[in-house]
Amino acid sequence: GQDYQALSSPTDEEATYAATKKGGTEDITWESMRGDDIRALIRIPQKLGRAAARTLYKFVFDFLKDNPNIYDGVALFHANHVNLNTAALSYAEGVVLRQKLRSQSELDSGEVLSFIPKWFVGANELENTMAQLTKSPHDISASIAGVHNLFLDMDYIVVDYWTDANNFYTICDPTWCPTIELGFLDGKQEPELFVQDLPNVGSMFTADKMTYKIRHVYGGAIPDYRGMQGSIVA
Repeated sequence: GQDYQALSSPTDEEATYAATKKGGTEDITWESMRGDDIRALIRIPQKLGRAAARTLYKFVFDFLKDNPNIYDGVALFHANHVNLNTAALSYAEGVVLRQKLRSQSELDSGEVLSFIPKWFVGANELENTMAQLTKSPHDISASIAGVHNLFLDMDYIVVDYWTDANNFYTICDPTWCPTIELGFLDGKQEPELFVQDLPNVGSMFTADKMTYKIRHVYGGAIPDYRGMQGSIVA
């Protein structure tokens, strides 16, 4: 019959970022349009869109590759965050990262968070090993058949532009812990493509040039390091 007691209010960790503008222009001359025998110029807008998607893709995965300082002034993967490892990808090292991820503790309370990794992330040189780790029903390193594979419920992400063939990462489900946050200006997740092609104004009038412009405005940050483990191999 007693009143509920007030809980201890948690403190805050704040990650801030600004949306920045990315894009550019591409000019097509009247002469090149008249001589476009193989219809190559009509593919330029498609290539601009793919370039914007690729730029966004790299923006996201560079957070892992570049290991920047985050909101607390410390590198994302750091001994202070208990998420920096140095061994190459293997079943045994995957177990180490899984254990460390599960043991991460909550801010203020110190309670164990029990995050479970959802993805391995690595360069394409690691694709075969990541596939074996996540698809084999048994521990691929076990000398005794039938040892259960801890990573069977995981998946993997191959990042083709990475040039380091050794580093890899484990990431938990972002619904459990926010990992990489993106913000798009006015909620526009797709890039905007504009064309200046009216014959009586702009560059079409002054120089017989049609101009494409692509624009994409976004930013991002790491809001919480606890959902990620990185193995940066020396």
